[in-house]
Amino acid sequence: MKIAYILESLEPGGGVKVLIEHAAGLAARGHDVSLVTKGGRTDWMDLPVPVVEVPRLDETTLPEADVHIATWFPTVVPAVKAARARRVFHFCQGYEASHPHLRSRAAEIEDAYRQPIPKLVISRHLLRDIGHFPGAKHVLGQALPAASYAPRGPEPEGPRTPATIGVVGPFLSEKKGIGVALRAVERLASRGREVRLLRASHMPLDEGERRLFPPYEYSHLIPAGSMPAWYHRLDLLLHPSYDAEGFPLPRTADELEASLIVGIIAAFLRPPLEAMASGVPVVLTDIPSFEPLPHGSVARVPEGDDAAMALEAARLLEDPALWLSRRRRGLEVAATFRLEPVLDELERILAGA
Repeated sequence: MKIAYILESLEPGGGVKVLIEHAAGLAARGHDVSLVTKGGRTDWMDLPVPVVEVPRLDETTLPEADVHIATWFPTVVPAVKAARARRVFHFCQGYEASHPHLRSRAAEIEDAYRQPIPKLVISRHLLRDIGHFPGAKHVLGQALPAASYAPRGPEPEGPRTPATIGVVGPFLSEKKGIGVALRAVERLASRGREVRLLRASHMPLDEGERRLFPPYEYSHLIPAGSMPAWYHRLDLLLHPSYDAEGFPLPRTADELEASLIVGIIAAFLRPPLEAMASGVPVVLTDIPSFEPLPHGSVARVPEGDDAAMALEAARLLEDPALWLSRRRRGLEVAATFRLEPVLDELERILAGA
């Protein structure tokens, strides 16, 4: 099949990473796959399929194909109206209408979801938001190349001293809850525990973050291929995301821009899975996005509760047996999120089987 993924941009983000991996996997199976985008190329991730840069999305710029996959709400209606593909799909990684700072675009979002085309969703919990819209809904599930993150060397006996704690995501995107994780680390440090905070984000270090708890090391725009080595330095990952419907409205224009650069459809589940595949125990928030992770594989805490997050982190760091058990369970679970079954299902759906 000739397949074109249609993106607004290739800005760094978990959602874009998912799309690139799917495109690369389909290309490796012999399909003619390309990425069509209004945004320029970036060097944060290898692009193993051709990229077509266009000034706009319409019938004059979209390539003729067997399948067009629109990947965010502004790309859906142009792909449908262009009628340049035999079949058009809407790839949904999050229902954008639930984000307060997109309320001014509610009509545009609703128009995109009302298009009578099949929806590809990354998680079953999204059906609660989009189940009433027309078109068949296909749940693909999450996946990652776990072997790329596999830990190196002998198995450790427990966390190191000082313990290294990682937090991924932009501070200014409040739905990521980075401030919650920083306050949790500050609680650990204030109780006399020696910890090192490693931060990774595609945004520069913000002064507000520095005042809250300065990182031991801050990685800005780290290439995707370097992330496994970054995870391997950790003893623990804190992932404090809010549910999509509950995060606060950005306070300033700069914060709004940061949230949009992140990609509103960013894959919540990706950093925890990457950490687990790297042999790093995880403490995360108890939100629907993380339902695919079985109980006992991660520690769950209420949204916005930095005290609970600090307590769970301390429990893991103080108990080598629990830490090692959680590490092993995380490796087992991450290995089940294989890309091949997702590609099998995706091929079947795109072919109309």
